[in-house]
Amino acid sequence: MVLSTFLSDSFLSLVSLFVAYQFLGKSAIPSRSAFYGFSIIGISAGLGAIHFLGINTLDSIYRFFVGLSGCLGVPLLGVSFFHFTFRSVSTKTFYLLVALLFALYLVFGYLQPLPIYSTVVGGIAMAIVLVSSIIRFPKHGNAAIMGIVGAVLFILAGLVIGTKGSRGPFLNVDIFHVLLAIANYCLGQGIRKLS
Repeated sequence: MVLSTFLSDSFLSLVSLFVAYQFLGKSAIPSRSAFYGFSIIGISAGLGAIHFLGINTLDSIYRFFVGLSGCLGVPLLGVSFFHFTFRSVSTKTFYLLVALLFALYLVFGYLQPLPIYSTVVGGIAMAIVLVSSIIRFPKHGNAAIMGIVGAVLFILAGLVIGTKGSRGPFLNVDIFHVLLAIANYCLGQGIRKLS
């Protein structure tokens, strides 16, 4: 049992599921994309909390959702911002994209493992959020600031902090979880303000 990581993963899960709940039942593509993305991240973090509590019976499901979170959940957040700024995504295109991202996760997560794949697709998603937010800044200041802060925190958590080692008395994985929770809240607010 790692109590601090149980708490940080629980915090990430609760924040992500709270943000997802705000998009529940909304049919617009950005809202639907946000609901699925934040839900996947929240479920993954919830399963992580169970794992770090020392209960290992759900570990195979936990590992599946961790990969799904990085390869599908995070990219779906990028889809929301893409829809607002670059090109409207139709319902058919949205579900084709979900199916494609899921298939690529299965290929690069299980059939031909490529550990860097989730970092690449997550990076692309956060680049879309950043560029979209910068473009939207003059007209939608609050939403753009939330998008920029969320993307920067996501990138900082993934590329600078990571999940291994520690910084002083704090485990990097705990800092990672807290930064992602704040990032998810900011991104959720950004999407809501643009909707």
